[in-house]
Amino acid sequence: MPRRRRGERSADEVLRSPVRVRILGWLAGQGQARTKREIGRALSLSNASVHYHVKQLEEAGLVWLEGTRPGPNSITEKLYSGKPLTGTAEERGLSDKEKSELYLRYTVDSISEMHREAVELIKSDWKTNRFLVGCWLAHATSEEMKALKNRLTEMLREFYEKHNQPGEGTKPMAVTFGILPSSGHGWATSLKVFDMLV
Repeated sequence: MPRRRRGERSADEVLRSPVRVRILGWLAGQGQARTKREIGRALSLSNASVHYHVKQLEEAGLVWLEGTRPGPNSITEKLYSGKPLTGTAEERGLSDKEKSELYLRYTVDSISEMHREAVELIKSDWKTNRFLVGCWLAHATSEEMKALKNRLTEMLREFYEKHNQPGEGTKPMAVTFGILPSSGHGWATSLKVFDMLV
């Protein structure tokens, strides 16, 4: 196994970014090598972002250069392939605390990535890409928050089970949620909702 150069990170460390997991998953599922331009277009990523993340994946041995092809404006484009994802945190020998921190960071980063992609899609076509976003600072007891969680979980699970696969007339929509601790400082308690899901 080749030794990593100083500054390079392991595959486990590199895959703690949901952006890189998306890139790798998309590449591995294509059946043929793809260019950075194609990756960016498919995943709504900027050229700079694709370049950075592909470099990290390449250095970890998860993505590799397959060849080149002529691109637009007489530019030679590089073609990349990716390795299918395997393994879990349990198989990587992490402690319970390390797994919890990994899952927390990965989930929060995934939500951030979904929001980033959504904003890009909305800005590209306000008329077609409908959305609903909102937030507020709540003050409630633990029992009240657990009751809210149970109601939300039941509703979200039911919706997920009916709508987790593409179907005729459907379109992909990111559904994110969270009940998170807060210092309570600097956040307005008024409900902020931007509803364009009409």
